[in-house]
Amino acid sequence: MTLSIIIVNYNVKYFLEQCLYSVQKAISGIDAEVFVVDNASQDASIEYLQPIFPRIKFIASKTNDGFAKANNKALHKCSGDYILFLNPDTIVAEDCFANCIQFFKQHKDCGALGVQMIDGSGKFLPESKRSFPSLSAAFYKLVGLSLIFPHSKKFNRYALGNLSKDDDYEIDVLAGAFMMLNKDVVEKTKGFDETFFMYGEDIDLSYRVQEAGYKNYYLGNQKIIHFKGESTKRGSLNYVRIFYNAMSIFVKKHYSSSKATFFSTVINIAIWFRAIVSLFQVVINKSGLLLLDAIVVYFSLYFTKEFWIYIIRDGKAFDGPFTQYSVPTFTVVFIMGALLSGIYDNLYKPLKALIASAASVVVLLAFYSLLPENYRFSRGVILSGGVIAGLMVTLMRWIFVKFHWIKDNEANNFKQSVVVGSQSEYTQVLQLMQKADIEERLLGRIGMKDGEENTVGSIHQLKEIIKKASVNEVVFCEGVLTFSNIIREMDLLKDLRISFRFHSKKSHCIVGSDSKTSTGEILTAEGHFSLSNPYQLRMKRMLDLWISILLIVSFPVQFLFINKATSALHNAWLIILGKRTWVGYSSFQNTLPLIAPAILTSTGYPNNGKFPINNTVLKKTDILYAREYDWMQDLRIIFTNYRHLGGKD
Repeated sequence: MTLSIIIVNYNVKYFLEQCLYSVQKAISGIDAEVFVVDNASQDASIEYLQPIFPRIKFIASKTNDGFAKANNKALHKCSGDYILFLNPDTIVAEDCFANCIQFFKQHKDCGALGVQMIDGSGKFLPESKRSFPSLSAAFYKLVGLSLIFPHSKKFNRYALGNLSKDDDYEIDVLAGAFMMLNKDVVEKTKGFDETFFMYGEDIDLSYRVQEAGYKNYYLGNQKIIHFKGESTKRGSLNYVRIFYNAMSIFVKKHYSSSKATFFSTVINIAIWFRAIVSLFQVVINKSGLLLLDAIVVYFSLYFTKEFWIYIIRDGKAFDGPFTQYSVPTFTVVFIMGALLSGIYDNLYKPLKALIASAASVVVLLAFYSLLPENYRFSRGVILSGGVIAGLMVTLMRWIFVKFHWIKDNEANNFKQSVVVGSQSEYTQVLQLMQKADIEERLLGRIGMKDGEENTVGSIHQLKEIIKKASVNEVVFCEGVLTFSNIIREMDLLKDLRISFRFHSKKSHCIVGSDSKTSTGEILTAEGHFSLSNPYQLRMKRMLDLWISILLIVSFPVQFLFINKATSALHNAWLIILGKRTWVGYSSFQNTLPLIAPAILTSTGYPNNGKFPINNTVLKKTDILYAREYDWMQDLRIIFTNYRHLGGKD
């Protein structure tokens, strides 16, 4: 056996499906075996994938034991000369594995190798090549200097920012998302250290490969897509905590005790600092940006007025009854002008802030001109203060964008898509979009050759079509296109600020992710489900919690309204713990969005397995519930069937 591939899956069956299609093509002509270790997924991954991929060896874990343990479960079953640890949310090129194996044969000192990874938008992922963690590297990464100076050898040493991403290098650390090792090296290092639950295990294994006398290589000319953000929410504080704790474990294991203690102390302080920054970011993105703008505008106008008094008027204060209310009043007028000009529709755009600010100054001056004569005090203060306020708001937007504290949400509500593929592939994508009720965003098909019928152009004209037709989403179909072709086309288009989606020839879904932190988009044969929307899931959870809390607080009274009040109280506690939901499915279907088991079904009947309607109707009702979900729907079902919240005999 030449190659053994191990993939650990956790609740990403549709991304894994695309991955396995690409792996099957990449192992063509190679004596290979593929293991999928499922870490107790709740989305029925194995049930969904096993019939599609009968040659894949699936290993089902009853518990989620983490990345390292899951890989090691399959490791002792491997018989290949080379072992590849691969993430489920990846797509590999057809020649990737063969080229990697050839590199091993040409470099006898190679113990392990990795490749260049790009995310779902075509952007390079810096963790493709890294150095071992040091105190200074960790500090620069935590405080954001590595982001500000991405190509600096000093400030971005951890991601080796000074090295070109497209060349081959001997490096320290490889990414566990794609890590191929010589079998002899695996036997010497004994695989991943199971002390690490998630993150850090690849750093540790890379270190031990070098300790065993071998080298780690990064192949910049080999590219794979790594969607990221699918198995974990990388932007969350929990990710920060887990990641830097993993670094701390690594340092304690391999560095001197005094250095490790100091490193861990600094890391803990840094995590608290990052927590404050993360909280600040949440406030900005939710509702606090308007308040911050108001504060900036208020002080800009206030200091402009004070400057005017002491410099221009030689210390003489303005007269009039309105003077003391002028700054807060004009601040409110400024913010109203900004609201009307759309500054909060696209938070990320500094230019939008500048335009909104200019509009606000006009509104301010118009408001000022309407005031009675005895309420006016200085056009100069209003004009100059408004301009300064506008510049300060614009500067603040620029800083927030630079540090990624506000997210790009432009044009996400309107997509104009093209499909790159054959006529039959276009039809498959069209059918999926029709099921999701989004076929209106499909502009047409991009053919492989110039002059093809029923196309809006050829792949050679794709860049020009995107620009001229305002296309902001490209669906690549694997079939006529190879995965290698798709990765190459993404590289050519990555600077156009568009979304990429992917559809393998035999699959029944389309997947994509616009950044390494986003949860991505999935369209399946069952259509698009509103219940997959993070907003709807949050609202569902909030409704569950409020109903549960109200029921518990008013429990004695509930004996008058609920048939089995004690059972309802028990259900409320289960819901608070996240183990149940008040309203949900009547039967399990692996194609539906994953939610907790329900007390009441989408039909309104208690979920006790006894229904007066047949299973076909129940399944259709569940599909409709997930597709058209709105939290008000749950509220109506709960209100109508309130007496049965404790279940029914």
